[in-house]
Amino acid sequence: MSAAVTLLASMMVGPELTAAEWWESVKVKGDLRYRHEMLKHGDDNARHRHRLRARLGVFAEVSSYTNVGIQLASGSDDPVSTNQTLDGAFTTKQIGIDMAYFEASHGRLPGLVLTAGKFKNPFFKAGGSELIWDTDWNPEGGVITLRKKIEGIDVTLIGSGLWIDERESSDDSWLGAAQAVGRMYFDDKKTSVAVGAALFNYVSIIGFQPFYESDEAMGNSVTRGIIGDDMQDVYATDYDLLELYGEVTHWFEPFPVTVMGDYVINTAADSLETGWLVGLRAGKADRPGGWSFRYIYRRLEKDAVVGAFTDSDFRNGGTDARGHEIGGSLLLAENTAFNVTYFFNEIGLQEARTTDFQRLQVDLQLKF
Repeated sequence: MSAAVTLLASMMVGPELTAAEWWESVKVKGDLRYRHEMLKHGDDNARHRHRLRARLGVFAEVSSYTNVGIQLASGSDDPVSTNQTLDGAFTTKQIGIDMAYFEASHGRLPGLVLTAGKFKNPFFKAGGSELIWDTDWNPEGGVITLRKKIEGIDVTLIGSGLWIDERESSDDSWLGAAQAVGRMYFDDKKTSVAVGAALFNYVSIIGFQPFYESDEAMGNSVTRGIIGDDMQDVYATDYDLLELYGEVTHWFEPFPVTVMGDYVINTAADSLETGWLVGLRAGKADRPGGWSFRYIYRRLEKDAVVGAFTDSDFRNGGTDARGHEIGGSLLLAENTAFNVTYFFNEIGLQEARTTDFQRLQVDLQLKF
């Protein structure tokens, strides 16, 4: 036990850095996105709004073995969005902690990294899939990542415990997760294939109120339950997710093409438990004049995933929908991109008649 504690301490501390070395190890970066967005739900009138996303982060090397990151972002406390709508009669807008974490590694344990705090999503997403997790979802807790090359295959293993809700008078809600990914290269690395699987086990979710907004289940099945002295909507099922995924990328000089697929099943649900996604990405907007394009189709049943954490743009956030996503990006100048994304979705998979949902996003994104 004492040896393990000593090793962890050495991972955290490591050799000291001089003041000059410390300053050189600090990086500041951020981005600003201005968005015009149109939303149309069923026969309702189209809604238009302007939105900002602003992020500023400081990332530093504390020692040879330890890094820290702190990032502030605009928006509310929404776990899957840092957008800020321009309204409220010119009121001052909110800013909050988007990330605050440390990473620890050690030369005696090559490829092993411990991360704890509030950090960027550590899980591999085939082709950038948002079937389970929104791009802006930054979990809280701890994760151990191991990366190794085994017989020419890049292998990544991830184990984590993530805290969701801490409760004073009842059980805490948390998420245990494990993931394995293998990536193989062919044709002088012009082609790569990545495949893998993941398990996500939610603890203390059935019988509790929906996460984040207790009165909004984001498509998930609910029933009535007693919370405190009142009857409230609570989750009607548990969530134990099995995810299978893969992507194939090939470089057609001078740009890559990626085909991806993602499948998830909630093994704890009796019905409405599956979701899947297929898509194509082409191009890479990595130089002025560079471009990229994507097309994605997905179908996500009511209880396939937890609606509070999945893509907040598809069907306006949540589950129980199917439909298309089409998008593209053009790099206008260095660190300046023009993006367009269009969603056409159908909500209510079990209804006699689905409800149409459309979303158009036009962005100017600036990075520094």
